[in-house]
Amino acid sequence: MSLKQRRQTTEQQWHRFVENKRLKPREVPKTISASWQRSQSVHTTKLVPLEDPYETKYRWHESVIHSSAKQELGHLIDIVSEGELVAAISDPSGRLLWTYASKHMQDRAADVNFVAGGRWGEQSAGTNAVGLCLVTKKPVTVFSAEHFHSNLHEWVCYAAPIIHPQTGKLVGTLDLSSTWEKHTPLGQAAIEQMAKSIAKKLPIHTPQAELELHMLGQPHVIYQGKTLPLSLRHCEILCLLALNPRGLSLNALHDALYGDQKVTLSTLKSEISKLRGLLHGQIDSRPYRLSVSCWADFTELWSTIRTQDVEQTFSLYQGSLLSNSVSPEVEQWRHCIDAIMSKSLHSCVDLAQVVRQCNMSAGELVRDRLIELASH
Repeated sequence: MSLKQRRQTTEQQWHRFVENKRLKPREVPKTISASWQRSQSVHTTKLVPLEDPYETKYRWHESVIHSSAKQELGHLIDIVSEGELVAAISDPSGRLLWTYASKHMQDRAADVNFVAGGRWGEQSAGTNAVGLCLVTKKPVTVFSAEHFHSNLHEWVCYAAPIIHPQTGKLVGTLDLSSTWEKHTPLGQAAIEQMAKSIAKKLPIHTPQAELELHMLGQPHVIYQGKTLPLSLRHCEILCLLALNPRGLSLNALHDALYGDQKVTLSTLKSEISKLRGLLHGQIDSRPYRLSVSCWADFTELWSTIRTQDVEQTFSLYQGSLLSNSVSPEVEQWRHCIDAIMSKSLHSCVDLAQVVRQCNMSAGELVRDRLIELASH
């Protein structure tokens, strides 16, 4: 099948899905069709959001990728300059931190906000290579009408994850894009190799504690220097234990975790038992609490807010706290953190003042802790 035929076929499939929400089996790759399903709430003509240039520039210079990518970026700029291409590096949320476009692609990229500051996660941009790469954590190609936004159907994009070889943490993506008629299978292979090269040069991870909870943005847990694969439920339990270092009774933990859900205490005990096994027994009972040194990005964030350390606050806030959690207490903390960050970082108002304002709408469980943290 020629590229023109493939484009026409893909366009027909896209129209069929948009108009009827139906696809015949094997019409499009499963990863693309699944992304289309997730992207239905994103309007097909909506322009991708663009963040403040100053904040984006700061985030790029503070990114762990910045110094590690210098050598590869030199090679990438040469490749882009010689062809009709645009290259980009995103953070784990899909925010583009750095871009470089050839003269032919500069206007095209600017027209769709494929520039530094553009938010290219699926939730903002629909199906695209950066967003899909973040979801799958694998190299991807998105060709023409495989993009959910109709204004991207002239594009072909290749993206690969930049994954820390020590911790397994996805720290960003590397993307190379052009117009659909320039598509070549070598595009994905090239960008994948460059992403791996950048990852090898990432700084060595120095543990903050024996147990590290990275729950802002893309959740991951590091235990004894290695990434520990955990379910959302286990991440929620660890968050609640970190937020309550003095411990919680079984009933209190159940209320904080499940709220009004009809879940038995024995189910919670079973979840704790599984988690205790993964942590080599480092969860005490009566009350339930962690018996291992623990560092959590969301509690550290409160410390930087309290001291009004804006630079460190920028660095720590990678996104919402466990965005898929429906735990009542986690949800309250998530809403308060997001409110404070959106008000303080985007309008540059006093951090302590924003905390006090947030107290007015915070839930009782969170409000007491907010007052305590803000007053210290």
